[in-house]
Amino acid sequence: MALRTDLSKPVAATQNRTDTKPVNTVKPQGPVGMSSQSSFSAGAPSKAKATVALNGVGQKLTPGPVDLSSPQAQQAVQQTVAYVNQKNPQLTGITGGTSFSPRSVERDQLGMTHVRMDRMHEGVKVAGEQVIGHLDAKGQFDSLTGDVSSIPVGIGKAPTKLNAKDALAVAQKDFNGATSKAPTAEKVIVKGKDGQYHAAFHVTLTDTSVSTGKDPRSMNYFIDANTGESLKQYNTISHLDRTTNAKRAEGTPTTPTKPTTPTTPTTPGSAGRVADDQTMYSGKVDIQTTKNKDGTFSLDDKTRGKGIVTYDAKNAENASGTTGFTDKNDVWGEKTDPSRAATAVDAHYGAEMTYDFYKEVLGRDSIDGKGEKLVSYVHTDVNLVNAFWDGEKMQYGDGDGKDSGPLTTLDIAGHEITHGLTERTAGLEYEGESGGLNESFSDIMGTGVEWFASQKNKAVKFDWAVGEDAWTPKNGDSTDALRYMNDPTSDGYSIDNYKDFAKNPEVHGSSGIANNAFFLLTEGGKNKTSGIEVKDGIGMDKSLKIFGRALTTYMTPQTNFSQARAATIKAATDLYGKDSTEAKKVAEAWTAVGVTK
Repeated sequence: MALRTDLSKPVAATQNRTDTKPVNTVKPQGPVGMSSQSSFSAGAPSKAKATVALNGVGQKLTPGPVDLSSPQAQQAVQQTVAYVNQKNPQLTGITGGTSFSPRSVERDQLGMTHVRMDRMHEGVKVAGEQVIGHLDAKGQFDSLTGDVSSIPVGIGKAPTKLNAKDALAVAQKDFNGATSKAPTAEKVIVKGKDGQYHAAFHVTLTDTSVSTGKDPRSMNYFIDANTGESLKQYNTISHLDRTTNAKRAEGTPTTPTKPTTPTTPTTPGSAGRVADDQTMYSGKVDIQTTKNKDGTFSLDDKTRGKGIVTYDAKNAENASGTTGFTDKNDVWGEKTDPSRAATAVDAHYGAEMTYDFYKEVLGRDSIDGKGEKLVSYVHTDVNLVNAFWDGEKMQYGDGDGKDSGPLTTLDIAGHEITHGLTERTAGLEYEGESGGLNESFSDIMGTGVEWFASQKNKAVKFDWAVGEDAWTPKNGDSTDALRYMNDPTSDGYSIDNYKDFAKNPEVHGSSGIANNAFFLLTEGGKNKTSGIEVKDGIGMDKSLKIFGRALTTYMTPQTNFSQARAATIKAATDLYGKDSTEAKKVAEAWTAVGVTK
């Protein structure tokens, strides 16, 4: 098998499209917002203290997604577009130029409102380009995220030599295989590697089935609508080949340091319950289940959001169906229980802890902010050394017993589900700098889930390694892992400083840059490559809140490392104040890893 594990995030761009009509059409003569090196326009930062926003009649406004058709959302959209025009008086408002199609409006726990909009040009979506307007708790415009450069007139409305069917044929030839989902083809405008805008078709071809020598794929192709050339393409379900992982297994990692834990999350709804369910990796826990009509219990948690459910993939190459796991007495993991249910208990617990982590630490109701149901499948394929988010659900392999055990550890579960969170929010494109950030934020939040669970469960051991509990189970090295956030270079593959990005732009390798920035922010220490020290970290709780807010609120599909620095500083400013220690430490951490502006 040509892979070890798959810490991935598939993006189906067309699934996230909105039918809301573009608003306030304008013709750009220059950038909207600030340059790509500074994603935020001028605006006073909000106060650190949490505020509860009120509507016009003094009623409290609940944090979370706002219906796009509501008066509150429409007003926020219009304020965002008005701000763009105010700061860019050269925009003429000529119909057929640039417009913005609202994708989402969300209100956060500080009372701020955030309007995410896709850029359109002459009625055609501009792939990967978004602006986000930010309103403070009083409804005043605070700042703008995003950069919009000039696009040639006519590129969106001019006739093209190819149509969607032609582009699909070009992509299918490269894909060279069957698909498990219906292909999609959408006309877009895209900036190519030549720096120029092109009329193109965004084609997605997905096959989530797995087998020996075959990886799951969700390929995004951008086919030039006139030449048929592939302008760019990337697979949003990632994998690491055996050569890369061999380097990881041969690494000599440093021992992870002890974490700082400034606050202890509360345990929801646990009064009177007993932790009597035995997991493989997390000791005894208390999982939520559902009692069936026949008196048995199923791994179906109806207490969190719209539900958390765990199914058996029955070793199929593509997980499907609703074959569940049952237990007679609701005490899972007993010696007399079917061995097949063992991994399911860990996957179920991992999804529950990830949901609780999002809710209690990030203030978010599941990956979509609206309680989206979290579905997991265990026993995908036979001896599969892989786990991945396929755009709709989790799929976990059992491992081969040598390279890995079952890939159902807390940090892997949190990592993969966070790919779903990223897909529903920032949509970080899975290539280049945005791809490295995509992987890093999954590592960060997956590690956050492990930390969060360790506050509730003494059997969970938090450290700065990724996937260590499942990795190479028989080699006797408990510190062997996929990646190491405290010292990314110790795996023999990853980089820890932006100056080395050109040497390893692969998304897993470059994830070490932001991973180490997060570690230094949390605990302090030195970046190995630069030697720059960050003294006195701010602790896990604050670091996670800052990075989580940056991801969901201040990042767009094409955010790069420089913009990620700006996003996290802005998030820290929102939460703790402009001149706060937290905001200063965020800047210091990024500087240490070579991201200086």
